[in-house]
Amino acid sequence: MEFVSHYLQSERLLGLSTGLFGLFSISLGIFFLISKPQFKVFAITMLILGAIEAGVFITGYFLVNNTNKVHSKIETYQESPKGYLEKDKIMIERNLKLFFILKCTYATLFLVLAIVLSKTDIKSITFGILTALMIHLAMATIIDTFGERYTKIYKKEIIKAL
Repeated sequence: MEFVSHYLQSERLLGLSTGLFGLFSISLGIFFLISKPQFKVFAITMLILGAIEAGVFITGYFLVNNTNKVHSKIETYQESPKGYLEKDKIMIERNLKLFFILKCTYATLFLVLAIVLSKTDIKSITFGILTALMIHLAMATIIDTFGERYTKIYKKEIIKAL
């Protein structure tokens, strides 16, 4: 049962990581806005994206009552360990497919933005927005890679427990 609670905790920590990156993005945006006014569009984009990330994920981390979810899963596991693990295995396999699709989407968008930035003569407004988006896509890829790793470890534990 420990591996189930460990997996649920790692899911929650990934959300917190995204929220903390949002706070970092806000700080970086403020820094550039104050000290480098020529990067105003980049700074504002970082502020907006950071506020969205921090608002959604930090709120989810602190305000969503995850304890009820964990207790509910523990009770379900204790009632029928094998049934719970079989259902969770199906969900985990679906999540792994979603991680793959998300990472492919992030990579494709990142490459498209990189090509647009390098091959076109764009204005500084667009350059600032696209650069901020690329930074956030790269960070999303990193966070999702850790999420995928935790999910794979959990899947191995489920298979071992079955």
